Amino acid sequence: MTSTEEEQNIECAIALLFPTAVASFKCSEHTEFKNTFMERMPEHCIVHESGSGLITGESSGKVYLHTDEALAPLFSFVTRCIASYLGQLSYDKSRVNINIVKTWISATDNKTVTPVHAHGTSHLSFVYYMNMPKEADAIAFQIQSSPNEPYYGAFSDSTHRQRSMVIQRNTLNSNQAVMPVEEGQLLVFPSHLHHGTVKMGDMGADQRIAVAGDVLLVFNEPAPNYATGVFDPRTWRSFEKS
Repeated sequence: MTSTEEEQNIECAIALLFPTAVASFKCSEHTEFKNTFMERMPEHCIVHESGSGLITGESSGKVYLHTDEALAPLFSFVTRCIASYLGQLSYDKSRVNINIVKTWISATDNKTVTPVHAHGTSHLSFVYYMNMPKEADAIAFQIQSSPNEPYYGAFSDSTHRQRSMVIQRNTLNSNQAVMPVEEGQLLVFPSHLHHGTVKMGDMGADQRIAVAGDVLLVFNEPAPNYATGVFDPRTWRSFEKS
């Protein structure tokens, strides 16, 4: 019996431990949300110094879309979805307020991508896809290395110097997962999870436009009898620094 035949006679059961939860929701009110958003979008961007084009993104400083009353129905939908996400985690959401603390417009075209990054100052993050042309950019989630990698570099891609040890990419040997997304789709995920955009084709002159945001879960009781988490801001106090 050959080694290949022996392997075929061995049953291997894989237990997938400690999954990372990325929630996906579809919005039935998307057309209404998009129409309102496109009207309000110029108010939440910076006009390019050339006078043509708009600058978007977190670094633009325009990070308070959630305070725009015209967009309140959108963020009410987002909040309900986040509550549903927490319910799936069996997290006691009745003890916290879901606070959307920062929101901005994320836009990419054929020449731009969003580099891989994480959000270090929040608990949860979300992306709502407002405008998605054909072959629009997808989102890619990434971890530093596969937890199954037997030694550093074992699952690396081939280079001009060495041949990869991976015969075929799958969820067990990858450190990146690409999620194609659609217009009117909302994703919710832990803020510490690294993510960015990847090109899926030619968008022409159109743009992928999304609304991104960060969330803090804050105890809604003054004395939650809990060692970690963010406590009610009403219990905070500032003192003179000098």
